[in-house]
Amino acid sequence: GFALYEYSGRSTAMGGAVMANKAEAASLASNPALITDLEGTQAQVGLTVVTADAKTTVLGNSRTLKHDVWYLPNFYVTQKWSDQVSVGLGGFSRYGLGGEYENPVQTWPGSNLAYKVKLETFSFTPTIAVKANDELSVAMGLEAMVIGFSQSSFYNANPMNPGNYDISGSGVSWGGNFSFIYRPEWAEKWSLGAMYRSKVKQNLNGRIDAGANSFPELNIHSGDAEGSISLPDSISAGLSFRPTEDWVLEAGIVGTFWSAYDQILIQYTDNSSNPFIYNHKRYRDVYRLNFGTEYMLTPSWALRAGYVYDQSPINDTEMDTLVPVHDRHIASVGVGYQTETWSVDFAYAHIFSKDLSGISGQMSDKMGVPVSVKYTDGKSDMFALTFGYKF
Repeated sequence: GFALYEYSGRSTAMGGAVMANKAEAASLASNPALITDLEGTQAQVGLTVVTADAKTTVLGNSRTLKHDVWYLPNFYVTQKWSDQVSVGLGGFSRYGLGGEYENPVQTWPGSNLAYKVKLETFSFTPTIAVKANDELSVAMGLEAMVIGFSQSSFYNANPMNPGNYDISGSGVSWGGNFSFIYRPEWAEKWSLGAMYRSKVKQNLNGRIDAGANSFPELNIHSGDAEGSISLPDSISAGLSFRPTEDWVLEAGIVGTFWSAYDQILIQYTDNSSNPFIYNHKRYRDVYRLNFGTEYMLTPSWALRAGYVYDQSPINDTEMDTLVPVHDRHIASVGVGYQTETWSVDFAYAHIFSKDLSGISGQMSDKMGVPVSVKYTDGKSDMFALTFGYKF
């Protein structure tokens, strides 16, 4: 789907397999219970740069995404209040997508779905973590998620009334999370971490802008609007094993209940028109598997690598042009350097996406038959850099 997991340079390098091993301030995003391991006040700030390519074919007519660059910033601050209690505040993106197709308008049937889209979120997560005993720590956090959404489409199904229209909106909604880290004394080389994130229902206020046009077939005209998007809850877990003092391995799984994201519902705020479902999704619940390793070459230098299999939630009977990729394989590498007071981590990851063929339930030809849609050539590169400081 359009979930993001690039929370830090170390996390990206290890494929997100950082739930049950070494703590960092960025653990506020992956497993907040780990911050009980951190002493004093610690902070991290970072940026992930993402590029993506993909091709979408609608009724045999193909368009590729314009080459673009997206920036995902993040920050984290933790404070150890006492031997048992730690607090923290993180800021990072959990969902995002964006893209614009080349030469889409009028000549491409996919423009009826969308030829340009941008969805950005940023979550602020105040957190408290408690060390229950030498084996177990738990944490709870709130999440304030800010969202901005925009989408451009070109309606050409009626040749007598073609035209462009834009949908945009923004909002803030709340969620929460619970996590733990368990390090049994009877298996000192092993540790287990887990986390639950709640569903976040986003209520957006915005506008539909059709210019001087109106499209009665779609119940669309210019006016203020409101909408809702349900972003899914998830459960994640990681099992870590340390063969030596310098080497750690971890395997993890994330289950995301994308079936909550079943539609985008939009209605005009003046109630001049009946509510309408703009976009059926009918996403499927999916899982994500990750494997990561870190080896301390010296007390200062760390080498890292990771692999992820990321299952796509897209329903092949409800395909659109917004997320033109299927299941993904992600390979990553990275390096870290640390001193007693500061650290820097760098990571590179490449995404290989599988092709997908299906139909769009939102579009049909003149005979009422759903149109064919195909995703091909999906790939992406990610570069992550994180700086840390211990006060």
